[in-house]
Amino acid sequence: MGAPRGIKWSAPVLIRRDGADLVVAIPKPAAEALKAAPGDVLNFTELPDGSVQVWTVKKSTYASHADMDRGRAPAKKGGRKK
Repeated sequence: MGAPRGIKWSAPVLIRRDGADLVVAIPKPAAEALKAAPGDVLNFTELPDGSVQVWTVKKSTYASHADMDRGRAPAKKGGRKK
């Protein structure tokens, strides 16, 4: 049976436990397609249809949304001056 139309590749990986986290090795075809490199962050986003999108943030200084929020300057209060 051939791959369904529209799928370039598929790569199953074993999920393992590391303390409280679940971890996987990124398969070579996925790393290449994402252009992932050490120091990058993978972001997983669930879309309204239930599918999950994975994308990279290149050489990011954060590993979670909480880390990203810590690096932001506080919003200025009062809006625009008239």
